[in-house]
Formats: sequence, C-alpha cells, structure tokens
Amino acid sequence: MTGPKLLHIKGSSPFGGDCVLMLELGRAAQERGFEVDVLAFDPYFQASIRSAGLGLVDLDVIRREIRPFWDARGLMHLKRFLSRSGYTIVHTHTTKPGVVGTLAARLANVPSVMHTVHLFPFHEETGRATTTAYVTVERLAARWCDRLVTVGDFQREWALDKGIGTPEQVVSIPNGVPDGRITAPRARTDVRAELGIGDAFMVLSTGRLAHQKGLEHLIRAAALVRSELPALSVVLAGDGPLRGELERLVSGLGLDDVVQILGFRANIGELLAASDLVVLPSLWEGLSISLLEAMAAEKPVVTTSIASNREVTNDGEAALLVPPKHPASLAAAIRTLAVDETRRMQLARRGKEIQRERYTMQRMIDAYMSEYDGLLQSADSGSVSDRLAVGGAR
Repeated sequence: MTGPKLLHIKGSSPFGGDCVLMLELGRAAQERGFEVDVLAFDPYFQASIRSAGLGLVDLDVIRREIRPFWDARGLMHLKRFLSRSGYTIVHTHTTKPGVVGTLAARLANVPSVMHTVHLFPFHEETGRATTTAYVTVERLAARWCDRLVTVGDFQREWALDKGIGTPEQVVSIPNGVPDGRITAPRARTDVRAELGIGDAFMVLSTGRLAHQKGLEHLIRAAALVRSELPALSVVLAGDGPLRGELERLVSGLGLDDVVQILGFRANIGELLAASDLVVLPSLWEGLSISLLEAMAAEKPVVTTSIASNREVTNDGEAALLVPPKHPASLAAAIRTLAVDETRRMQLARRGKEIQRERYTMQRMIDAYMSEYDGLLQSADSGSVSDRLAVGGAR
C-alpha cells in the first residue's frame, strides 16, 4: 500500500533559499512514508531534486512573470494534471504558485492545500496602491488554502493585520538551516588562496543579485571605507538580473581590486569559513536564509534594520543593524567591526546561540510534519477547511 502523495510547487523561479528548504521538507516527508514530487522548472533545482531522490514534475505551467492569457492556460493545464494525479496534499511556495497553484489544486479537488509565504509581494518598499492590490490578491488566494504558513512571526502578524487568512489558518514556522549548508570541506586558507585575497579582511555577501538585496549600497560602502581598510576584500556570491549593473558600478568606482562578483556558488559553507564578516544590506526579506547561515556558521553580521532582521537578531543582539539604502552607515559598521575582534566574536557567538535556539532545520521540519499530519487527519474526517465553492466565504 502506497503512502499519501505530496506535491511541492515552485514553478519557474530561480534556485534560492526556499528551494533548499523544500528539498529538506521533501526528504523528511519521504522518510515518513509520503510519496514526494516537486514541480519546478529551474535546471539547477531540477538536478537537485533528482539528486535528493524526489520525484520531478517537469511541467512549464507557472512562470514568474504575470501574463494573464498564458497564466490561464497554465492554470487549466495544472488543474487537469492534479485531477488525475491523486495527490493528498499540494504545498505551494512563493507568490505566483501561491495563487495559480492553490487555485488549480482547489479546482482539482485536492484534499489538502498548503501555501508557504516565503515573502509577501508587498513589503517595506512598495507603495500604498501596489500594496492594496497585492493584499487583495493574497486575501483571495488565502481562501483556497487549508493552511497558510509564514516563515516568521512578523510575517504572520502582518498577514493577519492585512486580513489575509484567519488566526486559526495562518501558522508561523520559522526557517531553519541544514547543517550541510555551512560545512566547509576545504581549509579556510585554501579558499582564500583560490579567491586571491591572502590575509585581507574578507567581507562576504551571499544571495541573488537583485534589487531586493541592496548590494549596490554595499559596493558604495566599500568605496567609502577602502582608504581606511586597504586590506579589504568584498566578495559577492550569487547571480541574478543585476549582475551586469553591479559589475559596471564596481568598475566605475575603481573597485575592481576590492570587489569580486563570483556568480552562483554551491559551496556557501566554504565561503563563510573563509570570511571575516558577513554583510547583508537587504531592503526587504521574509526571513533571510543567508542571515541564518551566517549565524549558524558563527560569523559576525552587519545587516539592515528591516522588521524580519530585527526579529531574527533579537533587535541587534546578534548583528550590527543599519538603515536600508545607507552606504555611509554600512561603511561605518564595517569599519567598526574590522578593527574590533572582540565585538566580532561577541556578535558571532550570540548569533550562533539564537540560531540554535530558534532556527534549526529539525525544529522547522517537525513543525511542518505536524501540520501535514493535521491536514491528513482533517482530510480523513472530511472536514478540511469547511470547504464551500471556490471564492465563497469560509
């Protein structure tokens, strides 16, 4: 007799921290007897899914861009696929799958539907009109879910404040960090030699090269502090749509000998081990995996004072917090920690403690498995979410 079938839906979005978590959830569910598939279109993520021993659904039905006619066709194609696939739980991730995927699952009469909000489409940088439009869509999509998971308490409070879901429906499950993400097979000196930085003070920033990450402000901060820290090396590990623009900024500021943009790297643990300081100048986040990885690796951190970062760091106990989009403040924080090893060690130790207390992978997995168990029990009793017609009131 086969176990319950679980489908994670990611769509075409590129590989990121949410994908790491999906792989861990998939493996954990498989160990508990689920048949687990993942619908994804990114080539690197597809290879990772296969390597993890999970089933791959290679359907191009959800793309990141909003294209109404294409999206409608994708919705119906996905609905037909789900209608004949026998999934017990469909678990969607990120914004677009959270709308298209949950609606398709509901139309296909999938017994249980869960969505994880890794990051709402509205945030600290969106204007009032845009926020209102997104909130309207999120309220509607929430009606198609049995469980709506946020990756932190701040996001849950924000959802409920905006009328997205109900207190019983919206659950906060903070992200965790898999141990393998921070292991360093090679010696610190070997990695630094490969990067050509020798004994320089290495500042590392990991993540997608996108506007959200605020990396242009880190580059400008490097320009401000380079004369005071001549042995400074700034390493950006990631790829994305802003790579060309950031490379031009580095050259324009005369920082080619200071800033390296490595592109996508799978060996984040090695880079963390090689670094002296992690700087994450994000403008908005759901709950930053890069921040958790730095804390787990016991590295001192400079990051922005956005709400999710304040939550993770206990209002700055585990990091120096600076205002977003403020290169001078970033430069001052880098300068401060570069010359104060004791302070770096204090921040690093406190970050490790907080990560161990709240943000372990096992804690996250246990919470998700508990929600899956609850959904299975509700499905068995025929009471999942008091379903009415799609679009009707709960």
